[in-house]
Amino acid sequence: MSAPPSDDITRFLESWTWYRQLPANLRALTLSTASEQRAEPGDYVAREGTPCTHWYGLLQGYLQMYVVGSDGSETTLYCLRTGEWGGDGSLLKKELWRYDLRALTTAQICRIPAPTFQALRNASLPFNHFLSEIMNARMGAFVSMLVASRLLKPELRVARGLLMVANERDDGLQALAVSQHELALICGLSRQRVNVALGEFKRLGLVGIEPNKGMLFVDVQRLRVYVTTEGQAGFESG
Repeated sequence: MSAPPSDDITRFLESWTWYRQLPANLRALTLSTASEQRAEPGDYVAREGTPCTHWYGLLQGYLQMYVVGSDGSETTLYCLRTGEWGGDGSLLKKELWRYDLRALTTAQICRIPAPTFQALRNASLPFNHFLSEIMNARMGAFVSMLVASRLLKPELRVARGLLMVANERDDGLQALAVSQHELALICGLSRQRVNVALGEFKRLGLVGIEPNKGMLFVDVQRLRVYVTTEGQAGFESG
């Protein structure tokens, strides 16, 4: 269910440079038309074939962009993380959703309606620069995933999947609230194959697993080296 803007939404919007650089009337429009949505794991935020009515900013959690094949198999296109935005491509093209958007974890979402999105796009240069930046970053992620799915061994696909849900600005040890099932959907692999890869990462000291808490502890910097060197870097276990 949607709710009027909360203090969380206000703080979230004010954290973005493009929002702070808006003239007063557009800041007021954005805040007054923004709404908050909470989604539980498995809830659909948007469905393929339906009109794109909002731009989504993620205050907390993970949202999965994915498509379903005729045989029922799923392919993840991208995983939105805390602090990212999605839905801009469909809004810019004024087309129906071409994929499903589903919560992988409990998610807190800021929704900006399409008319406000278009008003910002028509009037704000910083906002357009921001759109260019996030769409370029997402395109880079799509290319990396395509390369991974066609050329890389499963362990590297799992490693890239972990980096997709990690905070790219933090090179330290990160706790990721993502299950092996969810990670399997992101990587396009079976849960059993993901479990084997995680076991190898644990042996190498790249990942810690807390099965009772459903948490993965990832050494982002070392995992990034593993991906960059395609698993050829020397790692000591433990």
